Amino acid sequence: MSTLNVAIAGFGTIGSGVAHVLAQHGEHPDTKINLVGILERDTQGAYVRSMFEQNPELFYENLEQLLDDKEVDVIVETIGGKDFARDLISNALKKGKHVITANKDLVAVHGSELTTIARENGRHLLFEAAVAGAIPVLRLLKDYLQVRDIQGIQGILNGTTNYILSEMESNNLSFEKALSQAQELGFAEPDPTNDIKGFDARYKLVILTYLITGHWLSPEQITLEGIDHLELADFEYARRMGREIKLIANLRLFEQGTQVYVLPLMIKKDEMLAKISGSNNAVTLSGKFSEDITLIGKGAGSLPTASAIVSDLNKVLRHPEPFPPPPITSELVLESMGNIRFRHTLRFEVRDHPGIFGHIGSIFERHSINIYALEQLPQYHRIGKEGEEIVIFTLTIQDCVEGLVIKALKEINQAEYMLKPVVLLREIV
Repeated sequence: MSTLNVAIAGFGTIGSGVAHVLAQHGEHPDTKINLVGILERDTQGAYVRSMFEQNPELFYENLEQLLDDKEVDVIVETIGGKDFARDLISNALKKGKHVITANKDLVAVHGSELTTIARENGRHLLFEAAVAGAIPVLRLLKDYLQVRDIQGIQGILNGTTNYILSEMESNNLSFEKALSQAQELGFAEPDPTNDIKGFDARYKLVILTYLITGHWLSPEQITLEGIDHLELADFEYARRMGREIKLIANLRLFEQGTQVYVLPLMIKKDEMLAKISGSNNAVTLSGKFSEDITLIGKGAGSLPTASAIVSDLNKVLRHPEPFPPPPITSELVLESMGNIRFRHTLRFEVRDHPGIFGHIGSIFERHSINIYALEQLPQYHRIGKEGEEIVIFTLTIQDCVEGLVIKALKEINQAEYMLKPVVLLREIV
């Protein structure tokens, strides 16, 4: 295509960032991407007001006017959400327009449907910005690596959670204080649920799994645990063990099955992902014939995300014909979480009571679980409301499958001396 005419649907943080990047590119005489329209209901918002005052002719009155505009080659969807955005993308593709989106929630839940519509209508549906902002991981998988040779991927895919964990580790902040700080700095939303519960990272792992295997998983098929249950005692123990705690999105392809989950994991300090601090993201690709490749960068924010969107626009400009879907591997058999082997560390918070260790040890013995290390954390002990001493300690057990540990913890958590359920941290073995 000699030129590409673009309309932006949603002119908030990301949409305005796309317009800014395109304006910067427009200062060069060889530019071929033109912003020709904007769909935004609230023209008095913080990001859109000045654009509306300067260029009111760019703004559509409604979605139908945008979809019927034959001048538009591609729509950049930055509205967010699932329902309206889904209808917009579906109808745009059917109208013969390419679509680029950063909407990982939508792509993860409805990707199978929308990519099918795109192929049926011979149009691009690109979502580089949906996974890791400016980190070109999707581009690397699509354009440079043989995905059939990818054996796994590990990633820190959410900058908010990584910032919180980094602050808890390096500055000894409680979870609540680290979250509040992240919100003040704009890393975390007023409602941080999507981030701290791990939903955002899981959506991104759904997309990566599709690109590597050709299979769309539903998000609920991926085992998930967030970070909001973690406390400073966990980081104290991890530090003594030479470990960092990170929220890791993990995909591993084995002959016996595929392991896929998003979990807080303890990882050795000398590993690459352990060194990723602040709000940065990182993705490590493991190949059959290549060394591990790690990409690091900002995973969110107006301009990093806009940069990824504009990269996709350039791809449409150079290759107007849609790319074939990723090759489909053989049937994707997900390995049960209960069959995955970890080294587990368990944090107990109990009422001080004679015979606790003996009782726990007897339950582990019945389940053929061996204790590797025991450590009390007296600096976190306290006196409860009724004057009883509350004790915190950790147990690390030798490598075993997750299912055994879960069965043992069901018994332990029912004990009278337990104040709250055991907190479980894992390390890949």
